[in-house]
Amino acid sequence: MKKALTALIVTSVFAQPVFAESAGVNRAAGGVADAVSSPVKIFEGISQDAQAYGPAGVVSGSVKGGVRAAGQFVVGSANFGVGIVQALAEPFQR
Repeated sequence: MKKALTALIVTSVFAQPVFAESAGVNRAAGGVADAVSSPVKIFEGISQDAQAYGPAGVVSGSVKGGVRAAGQFVVGSANFGVGIVQALAEPFQR
């Protein structure tokens, strides 16, 4: 599974010059960025809740941040998958 995902990411990165103005490639790139940056949401949640609620905010921030990170990862992964399909299907739509 990891090898397939890695191959898809590498393919999408190297295919970008070919589909430079493709909406699918842009969507896939945005999805990868969302998925990769999703762990940041955990630290943002901890920081926000710790400032608002003190030491108890570290626990609640971890939970809230984890949920937000999971949501962002799922959305980013879905956008990546849809973007790849969209980029591959675009030549057939013309």
